[in-house]
Amino acid sequence: MRLRIIYDRQQDKTQMLELKHLSAIRFRGADAGSFLHGQLSADVLALSNGDSTFACYCEPKGRVLALMLVQKNAEDYYVIMSSKLVTAVIDRLKIYRMRSKVEIENLNEIKVCGLWADNKPEPTLTSPLSIRLPGNNQWLLMTDHETEADKQPSLQERWRNSELQMGISWLNPETSGQFLPQMLGFEQLGAVNYRKGCYPGQEIVARTHYLGKIKRHPRIINCRLTNHPKPMDKIKILNNDLSHDAVVADCGSDPDGKLCLLVVTRMAPEMPAQRLEFQDEIKDVI
Repeated sequence: MRLRIIYDRQQDKTQMLELKHLSAIRFRGADAGSFLHGQLSADVLALSNGDSTFACYCEPKGRVLALMLVQKNAEDYYVIMSSKLVTAVIDRLKIYRMRSKVEIENLNEIKVCGLWADNKPEPTLTSPLSIRLPGNNQWLLMTDHETEADKQPSLQERWRNSELQMGISWLNPETSGQFLPQMLGFEQLGAVNYRKGCYPGQEIVARTHYLGKIKRHPRIINCRLTNHPKPMDKIKILNNDLSHDAVVADCGSDPDGKLCLLVVTRMAPEMPAQRLEFQDEIKDVI
């Protein structure tokens, strides 16, 4: 079945950008909601039609395998997640499907697109997805249309950078399974519900929250570096004469070369970052 969105012809289609780092999955069947609810850290069953939530898919030790954005659409559920992780996650979820009446479909022919718009886009009734990212005018949609913006790589960089500024990291094969949700700040995205029932890793995630044992925290750092750090690279955050170790969870850049790093560090959240050191290069934090 092909899914299609038809946009207002007056709308500037150069605003719509295929987000090549994202893919979509459809869950359908009588048990689709309960299946996802039992696998993810968010309260999926609380979603009303058209509602969406971020959610973590964790392994039994509580480490995040993938960040997902879930939306309910009629009886189906659509999930947006990292393109680099989608195949592995689907294969893993199918193992736990057991006798649940749920079909898991990788929507290979459908593009996940981003759109800058002040008002909610008006798709046709066949549109499966229209989600506003938190706190701004960016929307995620699904389409099989070509877009002019695909020809502008700088817009890809701009979108990825804006995601990281909001604390959104979709993770990748290097960082999947490396961090607890709290280490990445996914609580602030609403991806973890501590009142819902069990899911893989729930006991460790909840215990970490209620006992306050989280020692590593997320931090977003903007700077300029000659060499761009990669996921899981180690850096140092400097504050006066103090140096704090950190590991890069994700990295994006503006078209002008300014980097946005999502790092995980033991540095106290209230302590300001002044400079960044990577591969013997020290730069001021912007």
